[in-house]
Amino acid sequence: MNSPRESVPDYLNKDIFPTLLSAMEEMLLEADRRNALETHKCSFNGLDYLAEILWNRNSCHPNRLRTWLNVFDIPQFKLWLKLHPRPIYPKSWLWSKEDAALRIQRYVRGWLVRKRVDVEEMRQFWKVIRTEKTDSFTPELDHTFNKAEL
Repeated sequence: MNSPRESVPDYLNKDIFPTLLSAMEEMLLEADRRNALETHKCSFNGLDYLAEILWNRNSCHPNRLRTWLNVFDIPQFKLWLKLHPRPIYPKSWLWSKEDAALRIQRYVRGWLVRKRVDVEEMRQFWKVIRTEKTDSFTPELDHTFNKAEL
């Protein structure tokens, strides 16, 4: 609080809420832009975004506006993550709709090609060759190394 006579509600209304509300509004706009309001599994973390904005736009530290830090580069955040590591999310949670569609299309196209009779026949041929090659290889029959070298 700036002055000893200022009440807590006045301090909150004058100093805290204007900054916090504008940051929260920006966070909601970003969440809407990334479709985080429609899908509950996505890469956007609203609290991280809010922390980044509040850290960099702190009125007590105007130099932070010139050197904008990503949330994962903030010293206190690094320390917090070191003590409380986050779980590893499945990659599908981090994909956009376009990315997911491309991966599904790639998988289906590959499956359609692999199920063709001629491709399956070729795959079986190479599978047999590979197993014969590994079964026939024994170190005793390998003439490339000399027993005298042992």
